[in-house]
Amino acid sequence: MNALRFTKEIKAGLIVVLGIAALVQGFSYLKSNSLLGKSTTLYAVYDHVGGLQPGTAVSLNGYSIGTIDDITFLDESGKLLVSFTLTTNLPIPVDSKAELYDTSVLGGKGLQIVLGTPDMANVQDKDTLITSVKIGMTDRITELMEPLEAKVNSAIVETDLLMRNLNQLLDSDSQALLRETLKNLSDTSSSLKVIAENVSENLTANEQALGTILENTAALTSNLSDVSKTLNEADLQGLFADLDSSVSNTKELLESIKNGDGAVGQLFTNEQLYISLRENLNQLEWLLQDLRLNPKRYLSVSVFGKKQKEYVLPESDPAKSSNNQ
Repeated sequence: MNALRFTKEIKAGLIVVLGIAALVQGFSYLKSNSLLGKSTTLYAVYDHVGGLQPGTAVSLNGYSIGTIDDITFLDESGKLLVSFTLTTNLPIPVDSKAELYDTSVLGGKGLQIVLGTPDMANVQDKDTLITSVKIGMTDRITELMEPLEAKVNSAIVETDLLMRNLNQLLDSDSQALLRETLKNLSDTSSSLKVIAENVSENLTANEQALGTILENTAALTSNLSDVSKTLNEADLQGLFADLDSSVSNTKELLESIKNGDGAVGQLFTNEQLYISLRENLNQLEWLLQDLRLNPKRYLSVSVFGKKQKEYVLPESDPAKSSNNQ
């Protein structure tokens, strides 16, 4: 009987011990702090944690490797000291960062480890990591909305000022003038409509004439195209080459005459030749005139042995008058 009672007491004690062990193990599991594995307590200091709460998991590449233990004020400056425990055997270099990030679009902050240089020494228990804050989508939207909000507010103020100025400008006289202007615009629009209708009617009435004009224009364009084609096919280049050659030859001839080359050039440039030629022409003129006036002087004909009279120089001898000149 005593042996049976002892056995029941032992069994009850074992159940209690196992229950306590299971409770401790479960609590450690919920905090991601294994009692049987390696645990390292680290610290990080932030100006603002954005709603980070104790018990939040600490992740590395999206995998949970620890838990945030506590968040307290560091000093009177208001900086926050975050203490967290890592339960991993992965080496953590001392230049690794404890980075705050948004866990969702709606908000909520988490803490993740960004590994540093592998060759560096590993962190030790109670070390403080470098901190950084990853800008999330909410922060980006806020940054973009702030200048937009300022512009919208400025636009609202300017619009309000404009409306006030318009209200001041649009007094009773201005409103009457505006109504008169709108009425004039309406009358002008009606007149333009009538003109457009008249133009449309005239175009309809003269459609056949316009068609004839367009046909004549097309024929004229075709003729111009034929003329252009004929001119294009003509040897205009050869004609221009011949004209250029003729102009060059004429230029060379004029230059030769100007320089006194050849008989023509001598005639135009040699003054002595001109004087000599003029004297010879004068003497020829005298000879012809003397031959006409005194043929007997040059034709000696004796009939029946009659002696010819001696030649007497006439008083109107052109040579005599020339010498006197």
